[in-house]
Amino acid sequence: MTPQALLLSGLHDFSTDLIAAALKDRGTSFLRLNREQLPSCRVTLDPVAAVIDVRIPSGLTATINPSDLRSVLFRQPVFLRNTPGHALSASEQLERSQWSAFLRALCVLDCQRWMNHPAKTYLAESKPYQLRVAAKLGFSVPRTRVGNDLAGIRSAELGDPLIVKSLDTVLIHDGSDCLFTYSTAGDVASWHQEDLSSAPVLCQEFIRDKTDLRVTVVGNDIFAVRIEESGCGIKEDWRVRPREKVRFVPTELTEECATHCRRLAKTLDLPFAAIDLLEIDRGRRFVFVEVNPTGEWGWLVQCGLPIDTAIANWLATEEGGVA
Repeated sequence: MTPQALLLSGLHDFSTDLIAAALKDRGTSFLRLNREQLPSCRVTLDPVAAVIDVRIPSGLTATINPSDLRSVLFRQPVFLRNTPGHALSASEQLERSQWSAFLRALCVLDCQRWMNHPAKTYLAESKPYQLRVAAKLGFSVPRTRVGNDLAGIRSAELGDPLIVKSLDTVLIHDGSDCLFTYSTAGDVASWHQEDLSSAPVLCQEFIRDKTDLRVTVVGNDIFAVRIEESGCGIKEDWRVRPREKVRFVPTELTEECATHCRRLAKTLDLPFAAIDLLEIDRGRRFVFVEVNPTGEWGWLVQCGLPIDTAIANWLATEEGGVA
């Protein structure tokens, strides 16, 4: 087998499942490598020729040849966020670190199109950097401070309450529990310095009367939904609401907002970008919240948005986009 597309993902990534099905439908050959299964594979990389020979447990063999390979899908955050709930053995530490290095080594595929390149993903994962780039491109952004100095955050006069976020996505194992953080409204007047000392946080002004938008950029294509409950915007982080109550309603962006989204993805050099916006004053203003270079989108296909087809076409063709 000589694949035209290489999918670097995880075993349980539903979005990659959809992309694989779409590639199969259009007759594009591909090889999927899941990070959890790499130790069971047998791989040999020639870094100068950028040729990779792979044998997977099922017996399938593949040669990744740069003359045939068109694109690489990189569906993995650069940072290792999934902190284990127990001390790792020496062999487990070795396995994690060296396979992570191997995935970075696949950047020798430097003549192929990446969605998205690990170096670009690394930079774009920084929330403060995203905000600066978005503001320079003309987006409205929330007033923001990052740090662990309570006096400095209070002096910024962001308002009370304000929105508190982790500076980076938090996935921490505590025994059998997996801990994840959401955006929350914090009463800064009741805070104490010891509440912030151990780790920096990202604090932003609380924006009321908003409707969340999820904008997915794939090449030049844009897919947008309004996130509502009972026909209205959701006051808090919509991810904490019961899923059966949340509705994702396909919508058209204004030409100006769509242009800003495309420019942001292009400036960050992200062929794929999941952008979160707030719609204010019934569409008269849009506020940038953040962009995720490896964001989830699989559930949006059920809303009638052909994101899987758009990504498959981008991976398989020179121009990408929905055929």
